[in-house]
Amino acid sequence: MSDISTFMLNSITGMQLTADGQYLLIHGDQPTAALHRSVLNDLLVALPNAIEHADRVAHNGQETGFALHCQGWEVGRLEGMGTVVIRFRLSANAGLSFSLPAGQIPYLLQALGGVVAAGEPHASNVTLQ
Repeated sequence: MSDISTFMLNSITGMQLTADGQYLLIHGDQPTAALHRSVLNDLLVALPNAIEHADRVAHNGQETGFALHCQGWEVGRLEGMGTVVIRFRLSANAGLSFSLPAGQIPYLLQALGGVVAAGEPHASNVTLQ
């Protein structure tokens, strides 16, 4: 078995999808990295956790949180299903969607109402928009 070497990428100068949509090409300070579309969901889950963990290490274990900046949002329902989809529009027109059972919406509204009624966020570095 051959040794696996670590690929270190310290900057990103651009990204693009291949014409067939199978790979995300990441251009940077090293040779171009190609990520197959089958790993993109796993990467999406891993990145926020990695950002929070890296911030904790950089700030000597201080609790930190990570939130993506949202430019807009929309709520919809999947046709014929009891599932609600909440889609957030991020920078560069990227979208991130979450689905949840419609029965959880009253609890979500209750939680949002509680945060708004509190008047100010619990953490000093969090702003609600």
